[in-house]
Formats: sequence, structure tokens, C-alpha cells
Amino acid sequence: MNNELHLKNAEVANYKIQQIVDFKGNPLIEALPDILSPEEAFDGLSYFPDFDEKERILPTHIRYHAILRLNRFFQPVMQHLDLEQRFSRLIRHGYISRNPLYPNFVASLADGHNQLNGVETKNDIRSTASSMTLMGFSGIGKTTAIERVLSLYPQLIIHKHPLNITQVVWLKLNCPHDGSLKSLCMDFFLKMDQLLETNYLEKYGSKRNSISTMVTRMGQVARLHCVGALIIDEIQHLLASRENNSEKMMNFFVTLVNEIGVPVMMIGTMRAKSVLQKDFRQARRGSGQGDMVWQQMKKDDDWDLLIESIWDYQWIQNKVVLTEELNQTIYEESQGIVDIAVKLFALSQGRAIETGQETITSALIRKVAKDDLKLVQPMLKALKDGRLSELEKYEDIMPMDIAEYLQHHKSKIDLRASIQRKKELMAERKKVQRASLVEKIMLTLIDFNVDPLLAEKCTTKAINELPQSSEFEIVGRAMLLLAGEKNEKERSRVKAQGNELKKLIDRGKKDKKSAYEALREAGYIKLPQKDFVI
Repeated sequence: MNNELHLKNAEVANYKIQQIVDFKGNPLIEALPDILSPEEAFDGLSYFPDFDEKERILPTHIRYHAILRLNRFFQPVMQHLDLEQRFSRLIRHGYISRNPLYPNFVASLADGHNQLNGVETKNDIRSTASSMTLMGFSGIGKTTAIERVLSLYPQLIIHKHPLNITQVVWLKLNCPHDGSLKSLCMDFFLKMDQLLETNYLEKYGSKRNSISTMVTRMGQVARLHCVGALIIDEIQHLLASRENNSEKMMNFFVTLVNEIGVPVMMIGTMRAKSVLQKDFRQARRGSGQGDMVWQQMKKDDDWDLLIESIWDYQWIQNKVVLTEELNQTIYEESQGIVDIAVKLFALSQGRAIETGQETITSALIRKVAKDDLKLVQPMLKALKDGRLSELEKYEDIMPMDIAEYLQHHKSKIDLRASIQRKKELMAERKKVQRASLVEKIMLTLIDFNVDPLLAEKCTTKAINELPQSSEFEIVGRAMLLLAGEKNEKERSRVKAQGNELKKLIDRGKKDKKSAYEALREAGYIKLPQKDFVI
């Protein structure tokens, strides 16, 4: 087996003590990351791109590029945490019956080898693997969500002597457009070669090989490298398959789960329903971790949290405060489809910059939806009207009966509290950074013999005026403010002195004295020879 440390995406096994009895003593499970709490999963799944307020004043053509950063934004909601927990169970329980320290693991490899040579074998290993399905509307975020979940796991784990195993934790494939099982097998060999630097495609992926031969070899490779889970995306492509390819592929998935012990996760749009529920056996086997059906988001706390988080990313010059009207408008125009909502927010900013309006209004959002989302308008209208006859025209957004298909287990995590804690932590960090910056700049000014109170006043004012500037720029501004303060004091002193002289002159007039006499008596005018001692 290839266990070279230079393999990309590879980690050397770091075995962790397990709390679950079923997981103890199994190096394939012990080498996985820790099981995450909902709070930890929220932190791990979140991705908030960097944002700099100074970008809002950049030239128009530059800001267009910054807006594309929204495509990388990911705010987990309850269904994402549910997906992470189910996948965690899927991959760990699939490894229970495939412990490389047990004799039956070696026996299963021998059985696979015998099958390749045409020798019939009897598999006595009871598989602990299961499968699950994820269906949802196009643009609801299924693929993005599973990729964020997969990012929590290393793809390759290298187990050194005495195991000498290169464990493939997960492998994600797209169902071929023609629904061909042979194409799927070839894609499997190609992806394994890219990961392991092997030549499985060259050895086993030849077009001369029959489908049955490819399937058998694919199963043996999956055994050999302890594939933790196989994720098949775009499963609705099976509808395009000719003859009985659809049934062959579904039977193959059943074989992977039951005989080889590799968990399978199938992802598709609502069109996949007819494939997955074509046969009761397939529907039952696809429900090992419970079917997940994602429809459009409701206008609830999850939606509000999503919009509140993404609303901070504004590159328009006139920053807009999120109102309930704006929130409702985006929901109505996207019908709770996250991908469309994000695109609509980005396109609205682009239109605001392009027109010079530099602000977002409900009217602008509606106009952008009408002008730039023409292709999806019929589907959005079908969702908005809720008419079954219209929805049936668009299978990708065909809703399903939640009571029948959706097993929803509410996660015990307050997302709003988690986000608030993140914001408070960031605010506290900024507060500490600001205090440190104030102290550094004050000390710089005090080194120039500036009064500490005056140094603090000028420093605080400079930071407030230039919140995003460098320390050097803030020091320069503080020095200018300091000079201004000194000039103001001098002006105040001169003004006060002028007022005092005027009072003396007015008092002298009452005593019938000239201004000269009054000022001389008060000591403001001195005679050169009489008043000065030389």
C-alpha cells in the first residue's frame, strides 16, 4: 500500500481515546477527528470571508471584484448541524465491522481477491454500514453544505507500521450525466489515483473491461484503502440512464453497503425522489441515518440569522441598515432559496454601484430580481403561488411531504447565542487592540514632553477619526491635533489678555485717565530708563 508522507491531503494517524465502547480499539475510528458538539460544529462549518470597511471607498471597477467574495460566505443553520451529526454517525458506524486489527478484515481482503479470480466466496462479516439520502431544491445549498462537512475531516490518513494502511476517509463523486455505472467506476479509479498516486484507472478502467469486472475491482480497492464513506452527488442523473442502468447502479450501492461495508450517501434534487423511491428496498436502505429533505427556508429565526450575518458585507458607499422591509423583500424575491438570496444581494450591490445610487432599497432588489433572474422567475412564481399543478412542471423544486419524509431532530444549540458570542468575542478583541494602540501612541506623544491628559485626548480623537488607518498615520494625525490644541490655548490666552486690557482702559476712562496712563499704572507699559534697571 502507498503510505508515502508526501501525498497531498494526507495526515499521519493520531489515535484518540474513544468514549463509545464500539469505537474503542479500532484505529480507523481512533484516527478520525473528535466527535463535535453542536457548538463546535457551528464554529467548524462557519466561513465568514474577510471584510475591510476601506474597500467601500475603492473605485467602482475594483469593488465589483470584492462583491464576488460573497460566494464563499457560509452561515450554518440547524439543518447543516443536523447533516454534520448524521454524517459523523454514518462514517464511524461504517468502520465498526472493518477493524484492521481483527482477523475478519484480512479475510475480507482475501475474499475480494478470490472474487477477482472468479472464485465464489461466502461473506460472513455482518456489515455495520448504512446509507443516507439528501434531497432538496436546486440552489438550496446541498453540495456546499456537504463540502463544508467534509472539510472537517482529513481525506487521507496514513497508518504507519504495523498497519501500513493509507485510509481514504471519504470520496465524493458526481453521478455521470448518462447514469452509466461504467463511467462511475472509471471516475472512482481516477479520483483514487489523484489521491494516492496509483494507476488504478490504467489497470482496471479500460473500456475493454466489463461493468461487472470494474464493479468487483472497485469494491476491492474500496476495501484495501478502507474508504470511510462514498458520497454520490447529482443522483437525479440516473433518470437519463438507458435500459436498466439506474437499477444496476442502485443495486451496486446496496452491494457496497451490505457486502463491502462502505457507507453511501446519495445527494440529488427533488427529481431524485422517483429514483430513490422506485423500489421500497432502495428507499429503506437509503434511510440508515434518516432521509433529509431540504426545501426552501421558512421566514424564521434561521433565515433572519442568515440575512443579518451576510448584511455586514456591503461594498456600497452608503451603508444600509437592515430593516424588516428589506429582509422581507429578499425573502419574497428568493422564496427562501439561499443561493438565489445571496446572488440577489450581490447583484443588488452591483446595480447600486453601477447606477451611482450607492444604496440598497426594496425597489432596487425587486428590479434586480426581475431583470437579472429571468430564468428562475417561473420556478420562483410557482413556489410563491404554491399551486401543485404549476410546481409539477419543475421537478427540481417539487416539494415533499415533510411529515412523511423528513425526520427532523432539533439540535440543542442556540444559534443566535453562538453568533452573539462570536460578535462579543470580536468586539472584546478589538477593544483590547484599541487599548493597546492608545497606550502605544500616548507613550510616543509623552516622549515629546506632551502632558499625559492632552496626549490621551489627542490620541483618542485621532483613532476615532482614522479607525482603519495604520499606527503611523494615527500618530501623524495626533501630532496635528496636538498642534491645534496648542494654537487654541494660545488664542484663548491672547483673547483673555485682550479682555483684561479692555477692562483696565474702561476703568481709566471713568477716572478721566488716558488709555496710556491706565495701562502704565497697571504695569503693562514700562518706561525704558525709569522702570528698567540696567
